[in-house]
Amino acid sequence: MPNVTVELPYDLKSIIGGHKNIGKESRILIATELYREGEISAGKAAELANLPFEDFIEEFRKRKIKIFSLFGLSEAKEEEVLAEKYLK
Repeated sequence: MPNVTVELPYDLKSIIGGHKNIGKESRILIATELYREGEISAGKAAELANLPFEDFIEEFRKRKIKIFSLFGLSEAKEEEVLAEKYLK
């Protein structure tokens, strides 16, 4: 997958936290926001964040993001069950 380069102000590093990888954190923030807006699935968000699905679901938990589906309630329940499986 081709990459896109984005210039960010250096101050952002201190806001996000000097110990965090700004590239990784940016990918996670963008992917979780696209998921929250209903633009992509949890699986696609994990892929964009460059994380295994289980780790990405853990990011949802840490950020208190509710898991839902773009396809409907039954798929949302299936995705939530899958997420719970990985969180145990």
